[in-house]
Amino acid sequence: MEPPNFFDLLAKDLLYAILDHLRDDPFAPKFFSQACKSFYALESTHRTALKPRRLDFLPRASRRYPSILHLDLTLCPCVDDFALKALSLAWRSSLRSVDLSRCRLFSHVGLSALALNCTCLVELDLSNRPDLTDVAAKAIAEAVNLERLRLGRCKGITDMGIGCIAVKCERLRHVVLRWCIRVTDFGAGLIAIKCKEIRSLDLSYMPITERCLNHILQLEHLEDLVLEHCLGIEDHGLATLQANCKSMKMLNLSKCQNIGHIGIASLTNGAQNLEKLILSSSVVVTTDLAKCLQSFPRLQLVKLDGCLGVESGLKAIGYACNSLKELNLSKCVGVTDENLSFLLKTNKNLEKLDITCCRTITPEFMPNLTNSCLRLTSLRMESCSLISREGFLFIGQCQLLEELDVTDTEIDDIGLCSISRCTKLSSLKLGICLMITDKGLKHIANSCSELQHLDLYRSSRITDEGIIAIALGCPSLRVVNIAYNSNITDSSLAFLSKCQKLRTLEIRGCPHISPQGLSNVVVGCRNLENLDLKKCRKINDTGMIQLAQHSQSLKQVGSYS
Repeated sequence: MEPPNFFDLLAKDLLYAILDHLRDDPFAPKFFSQACKSFYALESTHRTALKPRRLDFLPRASRRYPSILHLDLTLCPCVDDFALKALSLAWRSSLRSVDLSRCRLFSHVGLSALALNCTCLVELDLSNRPDLTDVAAKAIAEAVNLERLRLGRCKGITDMGIGCIAVKCERLRHVVLRWCIRVTDFGAGLIAIKCKEIRSLDLSYMPITERCLNHILQLEHLEDLVLEHCLGIEDHGLATLQANCKSMKMLNLSKCQNIGHIGIASLTNGAQNLEKLILSSSVVVTTDLAKCLQSFPRLQLVKLDGCLGVESGLKAIGYACNSLKELNLSKCVGVTDENLSFLLKTNKNLEKLDITCCRTITPEFMPNLTNSCLRLTSLRMESCSLISREGFLFIGQCQLLEELDVTDTEIDDIGLCSISRCTKLSSLKLGICLMITDKGLKHIANSCSELQHLDLYRSSRITDEGIIAIALGCPSLRVVNIAYNSNITDSSLAFLSKCQKLRTLEIRGCPHISPQGLSNVVVGCRNLENLDLKKCRKINDTGMIQLAQHSQSLKQVGSYS
């Protein structure tokens, strides 16, 4: 007589909760289902998302998993019309979301079957299909319950196709038409006129002008508007806009070089709820722009990376804004200790700061930063070349810091000792930091146990000793870059193989790595998805065979000698 299975006494909801906790490990649900027949059935009925690696798996999957809601086919580029028709029939009553953004072989025939059979479909991603035409758009329009539609880089679709979608899919809330270069003001305007529930609209890199914006800005629920690199939109045209959009929370005008403070003021007329303003590589930062920002009492994020005129406008922004939580000044010429320190003093709740390549900032700025921004969680200061090693000692005062990028700076071991006080650190980038050694890494390993991302690209004084300390002290590592470090050997990989959450490993240009070291990693790190071993000249066929046999999760491998 078989002993009783006590799991049979547990309620299904409790077992489903256990399954939900196993989702972080892609192998765990598989092992759960192999335990017994009842667990197999539970896992089959509970799974709602599927991302198959092979097309021939789909027929079996449709029989085993009857309740799939979300289907991601990005790893199956050969999905054709026959496959689309089959899966649309298999999951016709449950399927709500399909991602076909990397599939190349289907046509309007397959799309029509998908739209007609899956009446619950609310999300569809068809990005990166420049060959799709208005015939395909007409087929998409049959999915009348669609709420999310992504058509990025569908360069063959015109106003006529967009019109078909707009007329029939009135429930659309999130639409991406990025790089749809044959869609003009007429098509963009139709979307706004017919689809009144739009929350998010991306019209980047399209040949539109301000003529379609009158309709778009009348959308009562519009929250996110992305107009990146829309060069047809200009200040003088925007000045005539009569509409206002009170619901807008995010506006992206990156690379819109024909828009200044006048156009921004027109676009954001009445936008009292605006929280995010992205102006990357577009406007000149002037006092007039700063005055414009005064109209947004809830503004939390400003991105000015690559903008000009910062030297005169940054202090004015400090006067205009006092509630910023995120500020990006990457690659801005003219950022100085004085103007940036003033801005930080008026925005003491700042959580994220990016000053990458701000090469005029000096060590005198660092105490102002740490005294003003006690809530800082992310600091990016790559290539801040004037900050000496003494300046990095202040970073340890930001004890809420989770992300730090000091690539290509003069930080040394004493600086790393100070940074080790940031015990919540999850991402640390130390690429091309020629002053750091194993001693500094040991400080990080001893204190920052939550570290997930470590970049040591070309930090040439690091050896196995430092990597071993990191592997032992930071078991949650997911991404490690030790490329072009000639002192790294198989010993490092033997200890990194104990980090079972490791997903990305870059060992390019590490000449002492052998097939044995590679074998240790691929056997120990079952979740490894990305591996770069270019210029590892000792890796031969034996190593690649080990890689093929054990790396079931591998998605991308870079290899040449």
